[in-house]
Formats: sequence, C-alpha cells, structure tokens
Amino acid sequence: MTQPIRWHKAALTGVSLVALLVAGQAAAQDAGASVDPAQRSSTASPDPQAILSDPGQQPGETGEPAPTEVVVRGVRGSLLRSIQAKRNADTIVDAISAEELGKFPNRNVAEALANIPGVTVGRDGRGEGRDITVRGLGSNFAITTLNGRILPTDGTDRSFQFDVLPSEIISGAEVKKAVRASELEGSIGGNVDLRTARPLDRPGFHASAAIEGQYNDLVEKGGYKLSGVVSTTFADDTMGILLGASYNKYKFRTDNLGEYSITDGTEAGYGIDFNRDGRVDGDPNGPAYIWPDYYSVGYVAGERERIGAAGAFQWKPSSNFEITIDGIYSHFDVSQHNYRSSNYLNPLGDDGTARWDPASISVDRNNVVTGFTKNDMVAEVLTTDEPRQSQTWQIGGRVDWRPLDQLKLAFDGYYGKATNNTGGRNRFVVAGIPGASAAFAARDNGLPDLAITLPGGRTLDQATNDDFRAHYIGIQGQDISDDIKSLKMDGEYRVDNGVFKAIGFGVAWTDRHKDVTTVDNQYTTSCNYCGYPFTFGQIGADVVKPGREDILQKRRGNFPRNFPYFDIDTYLAALPRADNNPAILNPNSCLDASGATIPGCSLSPYPAGYSTQIIQDDLPASYRIRERTWAGYVQFNLEGARWRADIGGRLVATKVSSVGYGASIATIIPRAGTQDNAVGFNPVEPITGGGDYLRLLPAANFAYDLSDGLRLRLAASQAISRPTFAELSPAKDATSAQSGTYIIYDAGNPNLKPTEANQLDVSLEYYPSNRLALTAAAFYKHITNFVSTVPVDVVITPTAQPANQVQNFNFVEYHVRNGDSADVYGLEVGGQYFLDNGFGVQANLTYNHSRATSGDVTTDLPGAIPFSANGKLFYENHGIGAQVSYTFQSRFTYAQSGNLAYLPVKEDPYHEVSATLSYDVTSNLTAYVQGSNLLGQAVKRFNDLRNVPNFYEYSGRAFFFGVRGRL
Repeated sequence: MTQPIRWHKAALTGVSLVALLVAGQAAAQDAGASVDPAQRSSTASPDPQAILSDPGQQPGETGEPAPTEVVVRGVRGSLLRSIQAKRNADTIVDAISAEELGKFPNRNVAEALANIPGVTVGRDGRGEGRDITVRGLGSNFAITTLNGRILPTDGTDRSFQFDVLPSEIISGAEVKKAVRASELEGSIGGNVDLRTARPLDRPGFHASAAIEGQYNDLVEKGGYKLSGVVSTTFADDTMGILLGASYNKYKFRTDNLGEYSITDGTEAGYGIDFNRDGRVDGDPNGPAYIWPDYYSVGYVAGERERIGAAGAFQWKPSSNFEITIDGIYSHFDVSQHNYRSSNYLNPLGDDGTARWDPASISVDRNNVVTGFTKNDMVAEVLTTDEPRQSQTWQIGGRVDWRPLDQLKLAFDGYYGKATNNTGGRNRFVVAGIPGASAAFAARDNGLPDLAITLPGGRTLDQATNDDFRAHYIGIQGQDISDDIKSLKMDGEYRVDNGVFKAIGFGVAWTDRHKDVTTVDNQYTTSCNYCGYPFTFGQIGADVVKPGREDILQKRRGNFPRNFPYFDIDTYLAALPRADNNPAILNPNSCLDASGATIPGCSLSPYPAGYSTQIIQDDLPASYRIRERTWAGYVQFNLEGARWRADIGGRLVATKVSSVGYGASIATIIPRAGTQDNAVGFNPVEPITGGGDYLRLLPAANFAYDLSDGLRLRLAASQAISRPTFAELSPAKDATSAQSGTYIIYDAGNPNLKPTEANQLDVSLEYYPSNRLALTAAAFYKHITNFVSTVPVDVVITPTAQPANQVQNFNFVEYHVRNGDSADVYGLEVGGQYFLDNGFGVQANLTYNHSRATSGDVTTDLPGAIPFSANGKLFYENHGIGAQVSYTFQSRFTYAQSGNLAYLPVKEDPYHEVSATLSYDVTSNLTAYVQGSNLLGQAVKRFNDLRNVPNFYEYSGRAFFFGVRGRL
C-alpha cells in the first residue's frame, strides 16, 4: 500500500477544476446564437433529430420548461455541442454527439469514436470496426458504459464489441481520459461513456424517421436501414417518454489472406540444404530459416441483421426530485461463410522425407525462404460457417433527490445481460486432393505466389467431386453469457467554507458473472475421416460447387483466385453414404488401439452410424467466472476566483472465483498418412480457483482560467485495469495435439492482480469564440503488472501410452502472469473553425510513444499507433450540406510476436476518405448520399519483414443514400 499512499500525497499537490455539466438546452442556445441568419434555413430549425443528437442535461439539473429555442443541426451543431461538453466537463474529456454520428458515413459507434483524438478503431472485424484503442491501450484496458453503467459483452473477455449497437440509439459519447475519485474504476486507457436521450431534454412532442439504402462495390449487392424516434412530455412537462428503434440488414464480403502461419528450422533439424551451399549444416544451433507452414487465401461472404431499441421515462415533479428509467436492447445476427484455398507447405512429409525440390529452394539475407517447389502435397479447400447471434440489453433506474439545500443524493441501479449462443453452430469442413504440387515465391510488400498443380496438370478450379477427398469436420462454437447487476449511491454536501466548497461521497457494488461453454466435436468425431479416405464421387455425392473468379483483385500475384467451395449441409448429408458401403473401406479398421496394424486383418467398411457427428460440451475449453466489487470514495471539491479542483480517493475491493476444466492426455498415436494424431484424454476434472485484492486509487484534478477563454487543466491519478475473464480461467486445452501441434492453450490464473498505472495529464484549451476552439493535451502513463502470455516448454508423458509408441512429447504451455511493464506518453492537438459563409474545418492529431517489456523483449506497446490524424472540411448553407473527411493511422506494432517470438507483427499505414452530400428538400425533409473507404484501403500486416505477410483484408467501398424526416 505504500505506493498508492505516495501517489495520494502527490495528487494533493495537483488539484483540478470541477466544472458544472452544461445543460443540452444551453449548449443549443449558445450554438444557435452564433449562426448567421443566412444559414438558418439549412442548419438551424426546431429539430426533432436533436432528440437523438443533443446530449442534453443530466437528470436533476433543472425542472423548468425549456424555452423556445433554435437548435443547430448538421456538422456545425454537432461540433459545437461536442466542444461545449469538453469545455464544461469536470476533467479532461473529448465528446461526440449523435448528430455527428448520424451524418458521418460511419457504420457503427466504434468508427465514429475514431474521430476523437487519441482513439483508433480496430478494422479487422470482417470489414466493420468492432473495438477501439484509447491512447495506445487496447479495448481490454478501457471500459464502456451506457449512462454510467457497465455494458455486458457478448465475447469471452471484457472488451465491448461496438458493432452490436446501432449508432441511431446513442445520443452522444464521452471519452474520459483523466480520472476522478467519484467515477467508476477499471480503465487505464479511458472510460467510454455512451449516452441515450431523455424526453425532458426537449419538452413537447417530437418525432423523426429515416430510411436508407446501402451498397458495397465488392459485394455488388445492397442493404437497407430504417430508424425512428418519438418523444413526448405531459403533465405540465413533468413527465416524458421517449422511444427509438433501428433496423438494418445488409450483405458483406471481405477478400483476405486467411492464414499465413510461419515457422522456422535449422538444416540439422530438417536435413535440408536450405541455403544450397552444397552441404547440410549439422549444427543444431545453426541459422534458423523461415517459411510458411500454412498459406490460405479466400474470401468471407455473409449477411448481417442488426436490431436496436432504446427507451426512457422521466418524472420530475419538482426541482428537488426526479426519477429516470431507461433501457436499451440490441439483437445482432450474423450469417457468414468463409471460403479458402489452404495448403500445408512444410518441407517434410508425414513420413519424415523431404517434399521440397532441393534445386528449387532460395533464401534471402534474412534467412527467409523466398522460393521452393513442393511435391506430393495435399491441395486443401475449406469452408466454414461462422454465425454470431448476439443479444444485449440493459435496464436501469435512477433517483435524484435533494432533501436539503446543501445535500444532493443520487441512487442508481441496473441489470444487464449479453448472450452469444453459437455453441455447436460453427462448422469447419476440409477436403483435399493428394498428389498435387505447388510452386512458392515470396513477394516484397505483397502476397506470395503459390501456383498449385493437380495430378494430370490441371488447375485447382478444374477439380471435381472425383478429386476432392473428405477429411476434417470441425463443429464448434461457444455459448456465452455475461450478467451484470449493480447498485450505487452518490452524494454531495455543500460546505461553502472559503475555498472548500463541497464534499462528495459514495458507495458502489457490482456482481458480474461470465459463463463460457464451448460446444464441439473435438473429442469425438471431428477426425473420423482424417487422412482423405474417399472421394465424394466414390459415394455418389455432389458436394463441390464452382467458386468465384474475382478473389483479391486488388493484389498482384499468382495464387489461387478461383477455386471450388463446399456446401456444408450437402457435405455432411453425403457422409452417411459411406456407412456400411462395401465399396468404401475404413483405412483404420485394421489398426489396434496403439495404431499398429493387426496381422491378417482385412479392411472393413465404416459401420452404420459412423458418420453421425457427436457434439458435446467441451469442458476443457469452458469456464465460469464470478467477479464481485465493492467501492467507496470521498472527494473534496475546491474553488477559487479563477480555479477549481477536486481531490479524493477511491477504495476498491475485488473478489474473483472461477471454475475451469482440464483433461490430461492418455494416448497420442500418429494417424498414418497425415500429420494428425489420434489423441485419447483422461476424464475431465473441474479446476477451481479464486483470488482477491484491495486497491486505494487517489485522483486529483485542477483547472485554472489563465484568461477569458483560456483554460489550463492538470490531473494525476492511479488507475487499474482488471485481467480478462479468459486470463482468470484455470482451464487447460490440449486438443491441438490432434492436428500435430503440441500446444496447451488457455492455461489461466485466477490469482492474477490488476494492471496498474500511474497517470499524469495536462491540457490547454482555448475558446476565444463559438467559431474557434483550439485544444492540446499531453499525457504520461507508467504501467506495471501487465498480464502477459508466456510460453513454457514442458514434457508430456501420456498416462496410458502403448509401449510401441513414442513415450514423451515436447509441448509448449502458455501461462499467463503479472509482471511486464510499459511506459506510454503522447500529445493530442485539435481545433475547429467556422466561417460565416457556411464553411468549416475540424482536425486533430495524436502522437503516441510507448515501450513495453515482455520478458526479454522490448517493443512498442501492441496496438499503440504512433501517429494518427483526422480532418474534416464541411459546408452547410442554403439547404446544402457537404463534407469530406480524412483519417490516417501510421504503421504500428500489432503484436509483440506472432508465430515466431522474435518477429513482431506490424500493421501498415491506413488512409480512409469519406464524403457526404445532403439537401434539405423542405424544412422537415433531408435527402443525402454518403460514401466510405473511397480510397479502397485494405488492412495489411507483416511479420516485421516485408516479404513475410501476416494478414490482409479488403472490404470494399460502401455507399449509403436515404432521406430523413422530422416533425
């Protein structure tokens, strides 16, 4: 506890301004006052869309009816409200309003948040942004709340997937970059607080609706979206109800480098003269050469359906009492199919003999194998179904009460739940063509060539049911449930004794349950047909379908662009034709339990029912976590003539209990003719664990008005970020041994402690007028106790291994532990300016520098983008609205290591341009067209070296067109 106390004392020297939250009506009035009369026809009108776009007042601020007002719409109004929220915030924040969300060509909330300085979006979620990074720290280091309440997640960890929420149900968002004692703990990167609208923000009856069409040039098909909102107040505007809803359905496609798994090895280990110097180097510690183990290209196609709804009820009978009840619901249904040409390129066959033509091998100065020809290869094609069926909802209530003039109390409680039920619904089928060959050639800055030749000199697109042989059938998925319930009480007592103005206090309790149940056929029937025992033609099945001919058109190279695919339902329905079929003999029917051939045995057909897939709970890949937290805080609010400050501490206790499962290995027996193994496991046993910790988190904020419109802010704090739920699970999973990969995954540790950070922030904000705003902020974070995954070499001896088999196997077991550290510092600069003629500009820049140490490796912090920028030029006048937006992200370290520990994964720079054009047909009807990713950018990653790719994804250009109406 000595360190928190030391920081608590340090924080006492840097107290900060406590600014009153600005009312949404006041923000709108200020904005309206700055609009030139010539512009009001296009950008200013009593706008029901502001029900969604105006952040509005917080509950309990005022009970007076709102005066008649002019609401500024469009980009100008949105930016004015955002900067007003920043100016009047209690600490260092950046904000964005729903008007901006609605008018940007952003597909979801995450991509809209990327316009905030220091926030970048992850763009590898099948072409749609899912999560965000705040100040260089990934989504697991940030918490996402809705109206101050933690949102449950449909994934296996804490990071919220923003693609489940339609942006239309969100009224605004704040990214809180500094910490106050009165605010929820759990974030080092930043707290993203989303807001829904309130009916008493704008009394009276208001309604709006929109209809939109969507088109993607890669899919060459469209989609549509419908949204609407209704708000009304009654009982002399002391009660109000608001309801909003959105429906969106569209098709998508991404072309991708599905897998490029690299490995390395020495000449002594493989018996191959890689560098072609005429001899095989016998030194086992000699140079290691790098090559692709698996190389697959293909595309993902599917359809998404998103339904969202939000509602709120308010009752405010007096200025001293208010009740608010609000909730959201989201249903996100994804049907997607992944089609790949996949090839295992290891230089050795399953029998240990060389498959690469020695005369074809070439290497470069980095010991990267840049060319080879592989003979006697199995050309594989795979198809996967990857559904996602997510539901997220939350309902909460709040009571604001002022029992005394000096005392304010707020009581809040909520319950939320997220589910994603896809257990046993993910399907992964593989078929292959033995006897093929492949010519490989690496390319700088691109995808390698891989020319596949089938027996008879044919190409892959010419393959039929008589060529493809059944192989692996993986049926899997997870049923995920995340339940959160919480109660809290906040209070403030006014003292008004000199500079000591008030004391804040509060308590909070949260109980969270995360259940992850994996359902699959890994231990049962997934490898019933491993080894390519028969062709589909031999069982009279028509499984193979012709594929697309335009895969990866933006990339140069001679790799599979046209290959067949499988309809999975047809694939599975065809397998019973092999049961009891005398023409189809089971190659494993004459093997004993040890894998040895039974003397004198004749092969027999597959028995009846052999093709039936047995799907069951995979307990070693499942876990249950319960996390309970108790918190209390005291905060002192101070104020002088030109300054305000707060200083306080938050005491947090956390208790974790977890249940996982594990099964030790009984047998490992190689499958003849493949790299796979028949792995037997002992009975699954539960593994329980738990841990607890107590932390005191001091925080201080100080703000000083250097002059009118010029404000300096300082902040110092300690913060924590809790481990992910998977890291808290004690479960262990060794099923990868079935595919010949000797790795034990998911070895967790329920005794993990939180990652901790000492944080310093300074910002300077200049607001000379409503037309101009300039801001700059610098930050520093010293982070300790990072949770990292550490590979540990272990030797596994199967407990019932036959005597004629290998007895010991070298595995790598991945442990998680605390201990790594990082330093992050950066600078954020932003500004916006509005001209009288309707033109305006907004821009921001972010510089981020980080160094993270994991074991003996020091690199940039994964996900920390060194430089990013956003810019927007817009025009709004005479009913015409137009804007062009630009986003840039520099090259950054995506992961400290990929398949090889010494090669970090780097993601290339990303540029995106979007544009919007709108026209006010009438004062109540606007037509618009938008376009995103107009430059046709793709996400590209390399394993540090430019001829060793890691990932590629292109999702096309998207266009949106529609009308918005308001009453």
